[in-house]
Amino acid sequence: MGTIPEIDWKYLRSVQSELLSSLCERINRKAMEILRSGDMSEHDKYKTLYQHMQHSDEIVAECFNDWRRSNILFKLIILQNNSLLTKEHIRHLSDETKDLLKSLPIE
Repeated sequence: MGTIPEIDWKYLRSVQSELLSSLCERINRKAMEILRSGDMSEHDKYKTLYQHMQHSDEIVAECFNDWRRSNILFKLIILQNNSLLTKEHIRHLSDETKDLLKSLPIE
């Protein structure tokens, strides 16, 4: 799928844990909403929480497993599709990488 300039790769590596933390915060917030729901039985909460965690685990894996420079453009698409790559993050990227992002199939 191609690669990006070294400086962008280094930047993305430097914010990787921030991006993961942001995703985990979102996942945990949703889990708490499920647990606090007064509209569901305890069993329904359990089933909903279980499904949420399974789905969330897939997203974490897609975004952060096998994080290599050779597939970082694919990861950038996934990060953007999951609203993890902010305008501030994009602002730090080179014009070359910004142009690549604009040409990629973002949902």
